Amino acid sequence: MQLTGSLAPLANRDFRYLLSGFAISQMLMPLQFITQILWVQHYAPPDIWLILVAFIATCRGVGALAFGLYGGALADRYNRKNIVLIILSLQILTTVGIAVLMLLSIGDVFGFAIFFLLTFLSSGLQSIDGPTRLAILPDILGSALTPAGMSLNQVAGQVAMPLAMLFTGILIDGLGFGGAYLFSIVGLIISMICIAVMSYTPDEEQIAKSSQRYGIGEAFDDVRIGLRYAKGHSVILWVIILIVAMMSFGYPATASFGPTWVTTVVGVEIANMGYVVMFWGLGSLFAAMVLTRYAAVRQRGLILIGGAFIFCVSFIIFVSGHTPIYAIIGNIGLGIGMTTIMVSSTILIQHLVPNEYRGRIMSIFQMNMAFAQLMTMPVALLGQWLTLPVLFPILAFATLVIVIFIIALKPQVRRATVSY
Repeated sequence: MQLTGSLAPLANRDFRYLLSGFAISQMLMPLQFITQILWVQHYAPPDIWLILVAFIATCRGVGALAFGLYGGALADRYNRKNIVLIILSLQILTTVGIAVLMLLSIGDVFGFAIFFLLTFLSSGLQSIDGPTRLAILPDILGSALTPAGMSLNQVAGQVAMPLAMLFTGILIDGLGFGGAYLFSIVGLIISMICIAVMSYTPDEEQIAKSSQRYGIGEAFDDVRIGLRYAKGHSVILWVIILIVAMMSFGYPATASFGPTWVTTVVGVEIANMGYVVMFWGLGSLFAAMVLTRYAAVRQRGLILIGGAFIFCVSFIIFVSGHTPIYAIIGNIGLGIGMTTIMVSSTILIQHLVPNEYRGRIMSIFQMNMAFAQLMTMPVALLGQWLTLPVLFPILAFATLVIVIFIIALKPQVRRATVSY
């Protein structure tokens, strides 16, 4: 396959399979997460339903914190392909468990306890899967093609995501919560096949490390080394801080409670909810296609900052009105901003970090999602008291102020560039 420019990574067989697996995982994420939110919202007692919806994100955040850094250490020591295959196998088991609870409509205290435990485990597995896949990409493409590969990853994911968002409401309406959740197993199996047929092999250093003793002590040492590396690199440190701060304030309202806002405050029915939230995916797709077209741009810090401002302004629009048009316009901008931020920051970090640290630094970088999910509970408690229409605009303007403060304090972030 003779391809050049932004499409050049597609000439690599392993990348095509990695790309397909990534697209499928992106499709599963909104399907599973939205189904969980709406199931809890349906079965929880009326006086605490918002708290229990928030506890989904709390379990996900704790799971990511508990497993994420360790997963990055594993990705730097063992065969990354084998790690992903093992994680996908375990994810099938947790998916079956959650689907069974939903199919049996077990909405009592015991049912919720098992549900949240499985959600915790599932999130922990995903926090190992994500950094490991990201660490594989430069291995198979090399540094020159990695930016284009990351952008193509986002295009594939964002083509899949709006379709998943669109059909989530339809699947729930037709198959019920349990049927829709169980349907996601098909995607996990296909993703396993894509990873299994890759011819990827680890480098000699990883092969040598994999035969050495690796206990808890060694794992903690690896994690400490990764944290020390991130702390000592100013650009990496402040990119991570910027995204953690922005996501901690912006993610709970726009993502964790996004379906809740659309179905309760805006008043869209569950069956039609997908037609509103899918615009986040369409915005992401647009941004991913633009980033792919200009994959060779060196000013990644400046693009990252632009994405952060787009996200903040769109957050303000999303919560400014209680009609579908505000939610749709806001979701488009949120998708553009989020994709621009994540692609640019990931390319920047992958470019700056050597291979032997890449898994650990990517796992530290992805802690932003853990903190964002943990913040959902405080947001829920405040929302129960102030109501969501009062709280969310406050969070939107606070997010913008925090981003402006960090950018002004650390200009090296916007000046960060990559070389090819």
